[in-house]
Amino acid sequence: MLNHRAEETDLTSFIDEVKQFVHQHESRQLVEVTFGDLIKRAPLSREKIKSFLACHVAGVRDVPTSILTLAMRLSHECMKYDYFGGHAIAARTLFAAVHEYGLHNTEAGIEKTHFELYRDAIHSWGFTVEEILNDDSIFPACHELTDFNEKLAQTGPIAMALGCHLALEETADREFFLLWEGFGRYWKEYGLSGMDDPALGFYHIHIIQEPLHGEKSVEALIRYLQLVPEQKQLVMDGARKYMDMYTKWVEGFYNIFAN
Repeated sequence: MLNHRAEETDLTSFIDEVKQFVHQHESRQLVEVTFGDLIKRAPLSREKIKSFLACHVAGVRDVPTSILTLAMRLSHECMKYDYFGGHAIAARTLFAAVHEYGLHNTEAGIEKTHFELYRDAIHSWGFTVEEILNDDSIFPACHELTDFNEKLAQTGPIAMALGCHLALEETADREFFLLWEGFGRYWKEYGLSGMDDPALGFYHIHIIQEPLHGEKSVEALIRYLQLVPEQKQLVMDGARKYMDMYTKWVEGFYNIFAN
């Protein structure tokens, strides 16, 4: 029992190191400036709104499917070590996908998926889906980020993919709050109906759900590393690689807003 507690304390300390790395990463200040200061300083032009939507939609393309893929792989892998308890580990990762797919309150029915909320946002901004998906201002880092996440979730080391997922959840929390707050500041100027306009709904739902996603990601990591503690470095590698890709992605938005 004492050894188990010591091991769990050690793993918790390690996960705190990973989270500290993410929160102290150079991109954090860039996020504050890009999605905070530059959006709040004045209403954006319609063309910049369109470019932002196109690039942001492109940059989150893989999120629901990558989480689902990772959870499935995690279930298979954990069963090798804990036949009956392995799925409970994967459930912590799957938790985020449940929200992505609108399954968080099945007694009331299937609610809108996150992507359906983003579609509604696009329409509320006055654009068509085709305009956004086919916009020629989408910069390469959008596709690089999604391709990286998708490939890692599908075929990369599971520990590395879990580290990447934790970094994603930890960065998304602040990102979506800033976007909701920034665009919401000028809702009248943008012709929106208020802070509860569908244009802001995609960002607002993440403010509610992201803290839980981060919490469950930590639980999944601790439980997984209790099975394979030798894979700790892969977790940090995944977080580092994600933050490198994320930084390039945010830099692209900075160039849109600052110019």
